[in-house]
Amino acid sequence: MKKVLFIDRDGTLIKEVPPTYQIDSFEKLEFYPDMFTWMSRIAKELDFELVMVSNQDGLGTASFPEETFTPVQNFIIKALINEGIVFSKILIDKSVPEENSPNRKPATGMLTSYLGNAEYDIANSFVIGDRVTDIQLAKIWVAKQSG
Repeated sequence: MKKVLFIDRDGTLIKEVPPTYQIDSFEKLEFYPDMFTWMSRIAKELDFELVMVSNQDGLGTASFPEETFTPVQNFIIKALINEGIVFSKILIDKSVPEENSPNRKPATGMLTSYLGNAEYDIANSFVIGDRVTDIQLAKIWVAKQSG
């Protein structure tokens, strides 16, 4: 069975920029030092399927239009691919917290839709992120699988 590494984007692969924490321009984009080195090693040396899982609050709204997000996102993905870091899937939730979306981390909707009925080694899979919601996502998913 395949192991999965669910990886958050902002605050994990790239630095977040206050006050909005929205990476909606190239001027705001900054990769963490050595991120490419370590992610490349993970991709090449470990047997994980890589999946990006990211909340992007209000993406597609007037304050965070997709037209400013998409070019930066495409650049990030291309830069990762150029280093041999290929994500099997990129899952992005565009809701805001008040919507209580079942897809917004820590809710597990994005994982459920990705994993479907396929056989995965969840016990040996991991979530990497920078926020409590990333830890909660992992805990909630494990609890659902064992309950």
